[in-house]
Amino acid sequence: MFDQHRAALVRIHLVASGVLVALVLLQAVLAGQGLFNGSSFDLHGYLGNGSFVVGTLAAAAAMVGRLPRPLMTMSLAVAVGLFCQTGLGYVGRESTAAASWHVPLGVAIFGLSAVQVTLAGIATPRGRAAA
Repeated sequence: MFDQHRAALVRIHLVASGVLVALVLLQAVLAGQGLFNGSSFDLHGYLGNGSFVVGTLAAAAAMVGRLPRPLMTMSLAVAVGLFCQTGLGYVGRESTAAASWHVPLGVAIFGLSAVQVTLAGIATPRGRAAA
């Protein structure tokens, strides 16, 4: 029974990690549209909040599922980065200093989340255990 729960958590982590990469990339596209086309940043912000939730879910699944330590560490680092990024996004509305950190942190989060999904793919059991 425990193996089935652990396999489910590993799968949840893998899916959440993949969704997170897509969300972060989409946010970069929307930010570019906002900066250079004058589009609204509202959807960018909503997706940012969603990314934080998905990143937190991935970190929780990694910890509860007792994934390999490097993957747990990476998942926690991404979740902490997303927490900071969300705060900088809100503060950046009024502070150019906060906004100036928001962009490079987003790039770092994209890179870390890409590594996270790669590691999650490696750690996901194949065959019967993953089903």
